[in-house]
Amino acid sequence: MIDRILGLARLSLTSPREAAAEVRRLPIAPEAAWQAGILVIVLSAILTQLSNVVLPPVADTPIMPVLVNPLLSAGVQLAIFVVTVVATFRIGRSFGGTGSFEDTLKIVVWTQVMMFLVQVVQLAALLLVPPLAVLISFASVVLFFWLFANFVAALHGFESTGMVLLGIVLSAFGLIVVFSLLLAFISMLFPGVIPSV
Repeated sequence: MIDRILGLARLSLTSPREAAAEVRRLPIAPEAAWQAGILVIVLSAILTQLSNVVLPPVADTPIMPVLVNPLLSAGVQLAIFVVTVVATFRIGRSFGGTGSFEDTLKIVVWTQVMMFLVQVVQLAALLLVPPLAVLISFASVVLFFWLFANFVAALHGFESTGMVLLGIVLSAFGLIVVFSLLLAFISMLFPGVIPSV
């Protein structure tokens, strides 16, 4: 199982569209895919807390409350996961994409797995060569957008990865604005619900 995951991870780095096709062919039921997504989120939250022990987050960081609270961290990641699945399916379909919801779920879960593997490498670097961990952190952002753009292009049958990447960036920006307004509204209605720095 581990060998298959690592093999698919290597294929994702060398030929992401081919890897996306392999992921779509995996005989995984939607229920199992959701469970896998939640499992990765939990493992990611655990790794985040381990990273905080090695290198505590800066006190004045706006996302400090999320970083130091494992339940809040997992909750935010779960919300992002669900929104990403729905948005990737709906937005892709609105532009003529052909990917199914089940395949979209598999692709988003696999993207999570890839980023979790990067997180593992980053934690190892943080323990062994701390400066390298900073570089991996920046590289992981680029890797995410590159992988996800290729995965989505393969999922929905789009030819231009660049246009897909532009759509992802614009969609992400729009969702961030919506989430920011929503959090501000909730904090106004229920003071203290949203932790502040």
